[in-house]
Amino acid sequence: MYGFLKKREQGSLRPIRLKRAETTKRVYDIQLSQNKEISRAHRGGVTCLSLEGVEQRYLMSGGSDGYIHIYDLHTHSRGNYTKIKPVASVSRYNRHLYAVSSVAWFPFDTGMFISSSFDKTIRVWDTNSMTAACNFPLDSRVYCQAISPIASHCLVASAAAEPRIRLCDLKSGAFTHSLTGHTGEVYSCTWSPSKEHILYSGGNDGAVRVWDIRRASACLMSLDQDNGVDRDPLAETNSAHGNKGVNGLTLTSDGRYLVTLGMDEKIRLWDTTNGHNTFVNYGSYWRNRFKSHLQAVVSDADVWPPLLFVPSDDQQVLVYSLLDGRLTKRLKGAYGRVTSVERRSSYQELYSGSNEGEILVWEPTKKSSTVGTAVNNTTLGSTLTTSFVDDMANNTTMEGILDAWSDSDDDEHGSP
Repeated sequence: MYGFLKKREQGSLRPIRLKRAETTKRVYDIQLSQNKEISRAHRGGVTCLSLEGVEQRYLMSGGSDGYIHIYDLHTHSRGNYTKIKPVASVSRYNRHLYAVSSVAWFPFDTGMFISSSFDKTIRVWDTNSMTAACNFPLDSRVYCQAISPIASHCLVASAAAEPRIRLCDLKSGAFTHSLTGHTGEVYSCTWSPSKEHILYSGGNDGAVRVWDIRRASACLMSLDQDNGVDRDPLAETNSAHGNKGVNGLTLTSDGRYLVTLGMDEKIRLWDTTNGHNTFVNYGSYWRNRFKSHLQAVVSDADVWPPLLFVPSDDQQVLVYSLLDGRLTKRLKGAYGRVTSVERRSSYQELYSGSNEGEILVWEPTKKSSTVGTAVNNTTLGSTLTTSFVDDMANNTTMEGILDAWSDSDDDEHGSP
């Protein structure tokens, strides 16, 4: 740390480099929080989590009991221990009839959020009154819904127990059109964070499809684990996970890489520029046996090497190095199957929900080591070593890599 501060004072180190090094150290050092707890509010399991991106203050959870709760993460107590209780909840008469499968905040305003459920509906909620402002009835149970974080349009994509993906227009309250191509149920969908009209979907046919919603023939390609997209991007034989379903999709913050989670218990990393499988081997530690949407997250651009946090059926969150597949840490503490994880990048915190109803808080240790010390990993995997930190401080090549990973235009000024 002293070396970083000295170089920063001399002007030989850009401010953003020190920020990135400290952020990386903290994220690599997270463990179960000893002084912060989120109270148990769901009568059943927690199925999904969503943190709003405006202030990164309000965490929302959906449960198998049909309820949705909102927590204020800025809650503080007088002592050293903080217990966070819901500040708003959907009432018994307004809740979903069956399990909530996914929740999402409106990207630009915390006054509205969206949920999907096995009761065959997608609902748009008014946060102030916690009542549904709009209801989209579908023909089958909904596994997932997604709204673009950058788009000028207000379309919500639905992944349901049917082969088509339906797009719901928040402006008109009606369905605009359907995307057809999957041959079975669709388990997951997500929008590109860099291209507002690009949508990704995964289904129980083992296919991961890329859509451009502006086109009449909307499907651009179907990803193939053997990179068959070079021969024919829409070949019927293309398959991302064999004949097993794909129930999780996660994109990096710049939209360059796509992570797919398959029910063959394989994790695959794809280059979105050409649709190629990068053939990163994540090992056989992960468990995924249930037909439900899984929510994984990737660390933000200030963390290098980037990390992938994946919920696992064996009561833990597995932390992988995104680009080489090494297992760096196991986050253990859940009493049941972990269903979802969500990150709070401004505080380097992680939240996980399980089917036992608890939401766990993971944060950097209070007595974390200095930048030049190896991270204390609880299990096998890589460590953040002194040599890596020296590269961060001295290697101009590493600076170029970090700048390429971040899409911030304000790096010169060191803005967060």
